[in-house]
Amino acid sequence: MTFAPTLVLIPGAFHVNSAMDVFGAELEKAGLNFRSMGLVTVNHAGLTVQDDVQALLTELLNPLIIKEGKDIVLYLHSYAGFPASAAIAGLSKQERSAKGENGGIIGLIFQSAFCPTPGDTLLKMIGGNYAPWQSPDIATGLVHVIDPKQTFYADVKEPLATQATEQISGQSIDSFNSVSGPVFYGIAEYKDRRVYIHTSDDQALPPFAQEMFVANSGVEWDVRRIDGGHSPFLSEPASLASLVGGIVGGFVGTYE
Repeated sequence: MTFAPTLVLIPGAFHVNSAMDVFGAELEKAGLNFRSMGLVTVNHAGLTVQDDVQALLTELLNPLIIKEGKDIVLYLHSYAGFPASAAIAGLSKQERSAKGENGGIIGLIFQSAFCPTPGDTLLKMIGGNYAPWQSPDIATGLVHVIDPKQTFYADVKEPLATQATEQISGQSIDSFNSVSGPVFYGIAEYKDRRVYIHTSDDQALPPFAQEMFVANSGVEWDVRRIDGGHSPFLSEPASLASLVGGIVGGFVGTYE
């Protein structure tokens, strides 16, 4: 079986869709197609994890997989792992093929991302309190980042670091407090098709937190480790594209 999956890039909390543009250009240079989508809880107070789940399905996954019949690989950055873990229900390539349907998710890449279990909240997964770099504003219903450049882009070169910082937005407080339902990254269909990329100098989600997410997920991951901070898609986009290209090739190989 030979096919060329589409990389679907989902940036995490506080980030808008364009955060993935530089990385996407490098993927295209490497011959890989991509789509990306920012999450609706960014800069929208009152929205929850469930709103992100529904938006991912309605605006991205269902059109690509069900309507267009595409094979995709999900690249999930940070908070994006939280809603995506629920949104992928029933969309694996194997599940769809068993029903005679085309397209589906052939593999998952979590990059310094949350791996929720049922009943988790985002706030619970970061220790029950907002991180020192986060500032919740009850009046606006948004959580803000105190120093986005240091937190997300300390190893990103100028002027890109400043440009990226200017795009950072608030994140719905309700997305921190809404409870995860069932999650599906651990199903048998993703065995050998589930990669976690650790970032070793991450100022937003320290390595120990990433290790804890993986351990608490209760499933086996193909773990990769890269030097650098929370946003390798901006600090080292070419090398990340090379790494991801190899991972995608490995996923494809499991279907041959």
